[in-house]
Amino acid sequence: MASVLIFFLTVIFVLNPLMKWQTENKPPVGASENDHFIRVQGLKPIDAQVRATAIFYGGGEECRSFFWSASDGKKRQGAKAVFKIEHDFSPVPDRYELRIPYQKYQSSGCDMTLWQINVGAINAFDDVGFADLRIYPPRMESDKVIGPHSLIEAKNCRARYYDDLQEWSSGLACSFFVDDKMRDKKSDLVIFNAYSVYLNFLQFDDETTIYYDILAGENYRSVPLESKMDE
Repeated sequence: MASVLIFFLTVIFVLNPLMKWQTENKPPVGASENDHFIRVQGLKPIDAQVRATAIFYGGGEECRSFFWSASDGKKRQGAKAVFKIEHDFSPVPDRYELRIPYQKYQSSGCDMTLWQINVGAINAFDDVGFADLRIYPPRMESDKVIGPHSLIEAKNCRARYYDDLQEWSSGLACSFFVDDKMRDKKSDLVIFNAYSVYLNFLQFDDETTIYYDILAGENYRSVPLESKMDE
């Protein structure tokens, strides 16, 4: 009984803090010359932090992992890994450079493959996130792939003032363009939700760069909403 108690105390007070320290102090992807990564880079407002996630899924006959499906809550054979990318390699405050893992790898017998990349920004006004971009490989014939050197832009990111409510929106919205072409000429072009593009992930290599500019508009807000209530 005493040995079991010692084991659990060791896990709680020694191993868990050690694993947390190792995770928090692990060098970011792209810090080592041996790392393989693609870049997502571009312009951004000075006060904004740009972050990304890289989502991998895996399977195969030798796969020994299971994960819970968010769509139906069922347990499924396979593996899911989410890499959170927050380290900015850009030396200047009005630009960003994120480094994203892309190569296949093995985990618990599962063949892990990059499935999706999410990129977005936060600031003190909108800490939920704005200029959310989701990057996928094409999975259907209707998914139109953009060129590998395309410029994606979230332009005129701003808050909206609602006259009928006499208050500002609680988040920032942006107008999305690819190679200076509007996302949808018939729509309002102001997107609070995520915008999706499709790229050929099979073409990714260590020289790949995805260009994504996030540009502030006239009503861009940097100050938390509470500070604007009296305006």
